[in-house]
Amino acid sequence: MDRLSRVRPALTFASMLLLLVGLLPPAVNGATVWRYNLFRSAGFLYQDPYYTACTAAAAMMMLNFTDLADTGGDGFRWHLFRTKNHPDPRVTWDMTSILSFERSHDTLAAGRRGSDAHGWRNAMNYYGWGSAAMTDPAKRVYDDRAYGSFDAALKGAVTAIARYRMPVGLLAWAGGHAQVVTGYVVTGDDPATSDAFVVNGLFVSDPLRSDGLVNRYINRLSLLQGSLPYRFRSYREVDSPLDDPYTPGWRRSSIRSTASEWYARWVLVQPIRSGLPPVTPPPEPTPTPTPTPTPTPTPTPDPTPVADPTATATPDPTATPAATPDPTTTATAMPDPTTTATAMPDPTTTATATPDPTATPTPAASASAPPAESIAP
Repeated sequence: MDRLSRVRPALTFASMLLLLVGLLPPAVNGATVWRYNLFRSAGFLYQDPYYTACTAAAAMMMLNFTDLADTGGDGFRWHLFRTKNHPDPRVTWDMTSILSFERSHDTLAAGRRGSDAHGWRNAMNYYGWGSAAMTDPAKRVYDDRAYGSFDAALKGAVTAIARYRMPVGLLAWAGGHAQVVTGYVVTGDDPATSDAFVVNGLFVSDPLRSDGLVNRYINRLSLLQGSLPYRFRSYREVDSPLDDPYTPGWRRSSIRSTASEWYARWVLVQPIRSGLPPVTPPPEPTPTPTPTPTPTPTPTPDPTPVADPTATATPDPTATPAATPDPTTTATAMPDPTTTATAMPDPTTTATATPDPTATPTPAASASAPPAESIAP
């Protein structure tokens, strides 16, 4: 083997390396280049053979990438899933079920195929964080945003990925198709903390197999002017005449008028917060002070009066003293020895009459009765 033959493989390798480096934008004037990419092959899936299910397939990819990166934040409930049409009707998170959900929650005109940015956004919030994230704008994790310029939309996509670490949905084909942005290359300050950067390119994945875009880095110029499958153009679909029911105010989503939400703008479905906001506990009510009860006054006892030694006790007027029997009232009258004289045989002797033992005393006799009269014999 000659010397040239030995050198040729080294030259070939160097040429390939230079080609690969050329695909990425170089640092400008020594500025810092920032690269980030969420793509994981385990989370990717094609929409085929369901050719109107691009938004449903894109939603599943975005939720899968978020789950694999563990960046869904509070309330995130999705787990890696890639089934397109599950045979069990109770499984309502396969791709065809998600498409059906989007169609019932979008702003498309009746009879139109596929879905739109509102259906895509609502599916992301519902399947990722629950019904409150879909219906309450204050809890919305993903939102649809319409930008007035191409570069503003690119910076919006990069900022959302850098700050929330979740993918961004891109309305490609002038609004007719859904693609997923998983990463970026920028020059300048860190887009996670600053807006002072220039977008060099994006990492894009397309659910349609024929487009051949799986984790493809596409530089800014190609996104602006390149082939139609990956050129990012302003929204031109005019088949979403309805108002978004979950956003305050009233506005048509997209008709042939710039007064509508998306028409002639660059549209993204992007994260706006890191998971559900924290639940604010209800304020604790100020307790009503318990009134201090008025104390019941304790009566002062009357002092016990000191008895007056000179005072005469007043008798109880109701007490009737018992009568003291008069000892002379029942006294038995002594027989008058002169009342009844019995003659003795001796006529010269005056005998004293013996009291009759059967005599009954007179109860009414008074002690003050006059003495009995003396009767001569």
